[in-house]
Order: sequence, then C-alpha cells, then structure tokens
Amino acid sequence: MNYYMKKQLVTFLIVITWLGVAYASPSLTPQREVQRRSFLRGDVLDIDLRDAGKLSEYLGPGEDRRVRCLRISGVMNGDDAKFIKRLCERSKAVDENDRSVDNYIDLELDRVRIVGGGSYSNRSEHDVISNSMFSGCSCLRYVSLPRDLRKIGNYAFYGCHNLEEVRFVGRGNVREIGDNAFNSCTRLTRINLPEGLEVIGAECFYNCNSLRRIELPSTLREIGKEAFCDVPITDVRLPYGLTFLGSKAFKGTKLVSLFLPRDLQVENNSFGSMPKLKEFQVERGNRYYTTEDGVLYDATGEILIYYPQARTGSFSVPSGVTTLMDGSFAGSSSLTLLTFPESLTTIGTNAFSDCSSLGNIIIPENVISLGAGAFSGCKRLTTVTIDGNIRTLMARTFENCSSLQSVVLPQNLETIGEKCFNDCKSLQNIEWGGSLMTIMKEAFRKCGFAQVEVPDGVTMIGENAFRDCKSMRSIVLPSNLDVVEKELFRGCENLVKVTLPENANIIGENAFRDCKSFTAVELPNGLTTINNNAFRGTSLTELTLPSTMLQIGDKIVEKCKMQRIVCLAIVPPVLKKLSEKKTPLYVPASSVDAYKNTKPWKDFKNILPID
Repeated sequence: MNYYMKKQLVTFLIVITWLGVAYASPSLTPQREVQRRSFLRGDVLDIDLRDAGKLSEYLGPGEDRRVRCLRISGVMNGDDAKFIKRLCERSKAVDENDRSVDNYIDLELDRVRIVGGGSYSNRSEHDVISNSMFSGCSCLRYVSLPRDLRKIGNYAFYGCHNLEEVRFVGRGNVREIGDNAFNSCTRLTRINLPEGLEVIGAECFYNCNSLRRIELPSTLREIGKEAFCDVPITDVRLPYGLTFLGSKAFKGTKLVSLFLPRDLQVENNSFGSMPKLKEFQVERGNRYYTTEDGVLYDATGEILIYYPQARTGSFSVPSGVTTLMDGSFAGSSSLTLLTFPESLTTIGTNAFSDCSSLGNIIIPENVISLGAGAFSGCKRLTTVTIDGNIRTLMARTFENCSSLQSVVLPQNLETIGEKCFNDCKSLQNIEWGGSLMTIMKEAFRKCGFAQVEVPDGVTMIGENAFRDCKSMRSIVLPSNLDVVEKELFRGCENLVKVTLPENANIIGENAFRDCKSFTAVELPNGLTTINNNAFRGTSLTELTLPSTMLQIGDKIVEKCKMQRIVCLAIVPPVLKKLSEKKTPLYVPASSVDAYKNTKPWKDFKNILPID
C-alpha cells in the first residue's frame, strides 16, 4: 500500500472514531426532553418539605392554577410563605382538563414547623406567622395552623376576604395574636381560639361580619381596641382573668349583655355603639365600676359611664351623679324622656347624640360644661332650656336637631360654637341671653328663622353663620359688628331686609349671593370694602356706594339686572373687575372726569354726574 492510500485510510479511521464519540457523548447528542416528576395528585399538593425555602420547586408550569389543597409537613421559611401568598393571589383555578373551577385554596400547616430564614424581605422567625405573612390571600378558604406556633403577627391574614375557617391545632403555645391579624376577613365564620392565649391585638377581628360566635379562652388577659368591632356576635363571656379591654372593643356587635370581671378596666371607659345592649353586669369587688339597674357607673357612682342603648322609655339620672361621660347615652334611639339631678355639673361630648326619640330638655343651673355634639342628631327634640352657668356652647351641640323649634340660652353665655345649630330646620325662636359676644361660623346654617335680631353685644359673626336659612325674611345685625363675613347670608332665598350696623366697614365675599328676594340695601357710611360677588344673584336694581369706599371686588352685582349705580366716593375706589358696563353710573360732578380716566371705571358706557 503506497503512502497516499495509507494517509487516506488513517484520515477515514479518525473521522469514524470522532463520529462515534460524538454520538455516544450526552453533551453532543440531540437532547431528549426529560419528563419532570409531578407531585400534584388531582388538586392536592402534599409535600414533606425537608429543605426550607424550596416549596416553589414542587410545582411545574401551569400546576399553580390546579392546586386547591396545599398540605405541608417538615420545615418552611419566609420564602415558602411568599410562594404560598403568591399562589393564593391567583386570579383563576382550573382542573386537569383546564376547565375553570371554584378558585379556593385550603392550607394545612399543622404538621409544618416555621423556621427562621428566607431572603432579606421575606425573613421569618421561628414558630411565628410574621407580620402580613398571608395578608391579601384572596383565594385562601381554610387554614390549619402549625402545632408549635407561638405568635401570630400584625396583619397576618388581613384582607383574606374568602377565608372561612381558621383552626388552631397546637399545644397551647400561642400567646399573642397581633393587631389587625384577621381584620376584614369578611367570610370568617369559625375560629377556635386556644387555651394559653393571653393577648388579642387591636382591631384583630375588625369587620369580620360573618363571625357570629366566639369563645374566649380562660387564659386571656388583654383585648385591644376595636378588636371585635362590627362582628355580629350576640353573646360573649369575658374571662375572669381579663384585666384590660381596649376602647370600643365590641363596638357595633349585637351583644345584649356584657359582664365585666373583677380586675377589668376599660380603656378610656369607652365602649362605642352597641345598639342591642340592654344591661351591664359587674363582678363584685370590681375596683373601677358599679352598676345599677343595668346602667354602668364608676366605682363612686358619681360618673355615669354608659347607658345601654337598647333600653326604652324614660330615665332619671340618679341624684349624686356629677358627670355624664362622653357618648354615655349616644344612639339610645328609644329614650323618650330624661331628667337631670341638681348635682350634675358636666355633660360630655356627644353624650346624647342620635337619641332620636328624645323630647324636651331642661339643663339644670349647676351644669358648667356642655360638650361638643352633646345633643346632635336628636331629631325629635323640640324645646331646649339651658339654665346652667355655661359660657360656651361647643361645636355641633344641637346640630341636625331637625324638629327643634325653641331655645332659651343661658344669661352668661358668651360664645356659640361652630355648627352649633346647623341644620335645625324648624328653629324659629331663640332667647339670646345678655352676655353673648361671638357667633362662630355656620352656627345657624340652614335654620328655620323667619326673622332674627342679633343682640348688640355681639362683635363677631363667623362666615356662613346664617347661610341657606331659606325661611329668613329679615335680620337686624348688632351695631358693634364691623365685618359682614363672607357667605354670611348666601342662599337665603327669601331674605328681603337686612339692617347693617353703622360700624360695618367690610362686606365679605359672596355675603348676600343668591338672596333672590333681596331688592334693596342701605350701605352704612364708613364702609370701605365690598368683596367679590357680594350681591351676585340678588334682585337689586340700584346700589348706592358710600363716599368712604376704597375697594370693590369682582362682579359684586353680577346677574342683578341693575338699573342704576351711584358711587359717592370723590376718588374712584379700586375696582377689581367691571361687570355691569351698560348700567348708568352716577358719581360726584367734580369726579366725572376722574372716573372716565380710571380703569376699569372708564369702561362704563354712561358716567353721569349726580343730580
């Protein structure tokens, strides 16, 4: 065999050898798709998780939409919790044939141990459901909790709107459920709080409006504020060892009776509205409270704390009571008649708000303090006599008392607060007393006065004070008032006559706007300023501006069908914007040229000398 043939043979053998190696090597052979093992059985994923943080590896592509029962044993950390949360926020669930099915997930964690760890943003603690760990899990329907669990953090299940049942399976290790832990779980119907639990956080079950039954463990020591607010439970037994009840903890519930254990103190003595409550019971020896005929008082009997809202008929506050607490009778819609003792000195904020059946009220002379909103919303209240030594009526004291017709104010009263009589549509008669100096803004807005004479001692009337008094026809303002505040009479559709004080120097913005029946006004000498839209939308046809005018705002007589404007000022006042160019303007004869050469006065079509 010659050299050339040998060389070809060697080359051939090398090529054959290379091809054989190539086809035998896995890295070079065409890849066959490896079949991934599925751990999903129907719609159940049952996992013994040996390595925390690896839960996501047990579901293949598309399988996350098929899981409806997730059962975990072993160990899990914050990363696994994040994966569960993402799974429970899915928008759709399907079966093995990709057909839509009910989108829920039952989560069984009773055999798992939560361990510390996970990425920085998802770190978990040992045996703790951390803050917000499962919040917003909209698909979560049922959850059983780990046996070794010792704490549930704040907002842990907040907003799980479809969560129906929570099951504690543990060994009594759970000591605390955090603030807002189950807040807004609106379909929650069952939860078994475990023995050993000591603290229920603030707003823990707030707005769980399907939860109709709750049993509190005997070990409980503290319930946070508004913990069961708006939960429709009808019966609850506070354990004997309970020492702290947060303010308004059972507000909006349907409790008929409430038992207060011996060592219990309620935060700020505040219970909130409990419309079905008929009685309190207090364990003998309680250092803070006592009860008489189901009504709750402090231990001395001098402070009435809470009158059960579901009681009907009349009530006489017992002699010796000095103080009615804030909100003490609020919402007692069936209370028809009320009498006060001479010992009474203080009526708290909103004390009788929304007592919608309450009739006449006489406040005795020893009362020195009447809280804001004290009688607001008492829609059947017709007459009020205040004999007390009260110097200030606070904001909203009688707001929205729509049947109130007559009020006698105390002689020493100096101030009527904001919105004090706002929306008292039937109020027609008022005896002012002799010391009144200040009427705050919106104090008599939407009242039913036909005519009013404000006492001369008043030096300040706030903005909107008489706004929208639709029945008012005339009003006399006090002589010492120097500012007619903005929007003071706006919308008083039937107002015909206003007697302005001689000392008034300013009329505020929109002060008489939309007073459709207002046909004439006599502006006082000394008036210097009329602000924007002051008489807009009235029925004025003539307006005489005094010689003291210095400044006139924008469109003060817009939409008034003016026939004549007279300005007595020698020097043209500052005028912001012209609105009635075609109306004849009469000015002092010596000033005609000045007006014709001053902007925007010169835009009047007819500037004439005063005859």
